[in-house]
Amino acid sequence: MPERNTARKIFIALLLVFAATLTTLLCRQFSVGPARSSPAFRAFGPETAKIRIYEYTDFACPHCRLTDAHVNKMLELYKGSVRLDFKHYPLTSIHPWSFTAAAYADCAGGQGKFREYADLLFEGQEQWARSKDKPREFTEYARRLKLDMPALEKCAEDPVTLRRIRLDSAEGDLRGVDATPTFFINGKRAVGANQLLEQVKKFDNLLKQN
Repeated sequence: MPERNTARKIFIALLLVFAATLTTLLCRQFSVGPARSSPAFRAFGPETAKIRIYEYTDFACPHCRLTDAHVNKMLELYKGSVRLDFKHYPLTSIHPWSFTAAAYADCAGGQGKFREYADLLFEGQEQWARSKDKPREFTEYARRLKLDMPALEKCAEDPVTLRRIRLDSAEGDLRGVDATPTFFINGKRAVGANQLLEQVKKFDNLLKQN
């Protein structure tokens, strides 16, 4: 009887692993999975926009830095027609300070300066991303933007802030994100600047459709 119970437990465990693996593969294949709205300071464009984009980005990722310029131009060109939800997906295994950068960016967002702080993170990426110690740039950028420093530091360590970033990452995992930047444009997956621009070429036709 004990052997039979053990075998049953092993079978159930293997079945659960198989189900989880299959679910992940399906999510990657069909770009499905839940997508929560980002906080207001990380959402750009009207909620009623015909084109809905979810972007998963790592501030320490060189490709994300290069793609960000295209994203800004896209939002300007299609202002009012595109809604972009910015999501954090820090690849901490190769970018040790990307999670902390995300936390500081969100806290700057709480003071109305997310986009400005994000721009500084991308511009100064080469200076802080490979730092052995906590990058001094995080506080320098905040001072440059005249942010409330005590409030910012407290916010950057707040469990609520950290949980919000982890939820973004978990959501990205569920949707099959495995590289940054990854975009979901009306449900269609695009990875990197080239695939993003290929999708942007189709925006005019999308906007003509009823």
